Amino acid sequence: MSSLVTRGLALALLSCLAGPTVVAGQRTEQELLQHLDTLVPLLRSAYERRLAAKEAAQLREIEKQIPTEAVELGPLNVLVVPGEQAAALDVIGRVWAAEYAPWLDASPTLSESRIFFRWASPEVSYRSMSFAVRHVQGSRWRSRDYMEEGVRRVIGDFLKNDLLGTRLETEWFVSSVGPPADPADTYRRVASVPSHSARDCLAGDASACLTSFGLGADEIPVEAWYNRGERYLLVRRNWARFQFRGGFPCIERDYDSCDGALADHWDRFRSAQARSWAVPFDAEVRASLLWFALREGGTGAWGRLLAHADDTPQAALEAVSGIPGTELAAAWQRWLVGNRPTRQAGLGSLALGALFWTTLLIALAARSTRWR
Repeated sequence: MSSLVTRGLALALLSCLAGPTVVAGQRTEQELLQHLDTLVPLLRSAYERRLAAKEAAQLREIEKQIPTEAVELGPLNVLVVPGEQAAALDVIGRVWAAEYAPWLDASPTLSESRIFFRWASPEVSYRSMSFAVRHVQGSRWRSRDYMEEGVRRVIGDFLKNDLLGTRLETEWFVSSVGPPADPADTYRRVASVPSHSARDCLAGDASACLTSFGLGADEIPVEAWYNRGERYLLVRRNWARFQFRGGFPCIERDYDSCDGALADHWDRFRSAQARSWAVPFDAEVRASLLWFALREGGTGAWGRLLAHADDTPQAALEAVSGIPGTELAAAWQRWLVGNRPTRQAGLGSLALGALFWTTLLIALAARSTRWR
């Protein structure tokens, strides 16, 4: 009996001694976790500072190895290597004076950024720790048109950054800001859209042009853009959107199911941004109207656009151009038709070439030879 009591007392004593040890161990673990939670952000911050310092050192080394000189053209800040100022003024100056100076007065992005211009071999990767840089570079054998297109691309990218987050950018996205590279291609895009409103626009209906741009009303029914057969083509072209939402019967030419799939999509995604894929005139064509409005607006047009970029897209375009929406669409339509691709009548160059070689071969075959 005494042995049992002794054992019991021993077990009780051990439990009393072990209890504080377990509690102390748990407390120590919790404290370590708390310390780790505190240390991890500090370590991450130190790592990020180290990376930033390393990148800054690399950028300083790049700036040291590639000396540059500044050239200013309106709001454009251009960096060139010594000896290329004349080429930069010639190429960039021509593009700026002819295509941007009439309406581009100031730009927040342009004031904080630089264009690095180099028309020589080899091309280099210039960066700076003080400002954003975009490159216009080409080997010496590159054509002037190639370099000018690079200038347009860079300026357009900078100007698009001015619009980021605005209502105009989210609801009426455009591919670029600036003159179309090929107005004839814009015409082809409009003419190839399977949409009755697009065809009416080409025929001269300015209201149909506004509708095809997705302008003129907050809610434009899909029927205003596409007839029954065209809605089938719309679903088929955007098959990925509808393959799990009633699109299968539509592909089998069940037109009622096409309308049902479209209606379901509109109910699910009601924002203008979500519907922009269905607007007949795509981002390239919309960009041509934005550029046309800026050109018509003239001096200060870009500043007015930024001031009205959170209005409705149509209101912004009207404020920029100073022209009511229907009149602006009519003027753009006349410009578009004026840039219609020319069609050649009669024999084309391939047919003429074939005729020439056929005639030549017949003439040679008709000559008398010793093998005849």
